[in-house]
Amino acid sequence: MAIKLNLKTTLIPVEIGEFKFEINMTDEKEKAFQVKLNEFLKQAEQLNETNLEDEEKLHTMITQMYDELLGAGAFDQLYAHTPNVGILLGVFMELVTEFSKEVRSRVLPNSVLKIVDKKPKKPVTKVTNKK
Repeated sequence: MAIKLNLKTTLIPVEIGEFKFEINMTDEKEKAFQVKLNEFLKQAEQLNETNLEDEEKLHTMITQMYDELLGAGAFDQLYAHTPNVGILLGVFMELVTEFSKEVRSRVLPNSVLKIVDKKPKKPVTKVTNKK
């Protein structure tokens, strides 16, 4: 008897509104994206929303992140439809959250995820008041 197992593809389909993209997530690309995402988050925390120069920096930064994850020109397509960096930033953060879940589910089988997600119970300790 042969053991037959299916291999999952590295392509992850993404739909944002009417737009369709694919993320080809190899190990190398995943690591590189994680580094860039961490840099982006650090830089974004330092920006001042009311400063016009910082708004332009944010626009450039979010453009780079969309294009890194979804492919060149992805941000421009979305921005042409919804010309608001704040909205697209929110969508990007949702995308990152869902993307992380998808990558995690592809890497770890559900049986392993259940074990990993279980939080160890803290032992009950009795506190006594000594005088």
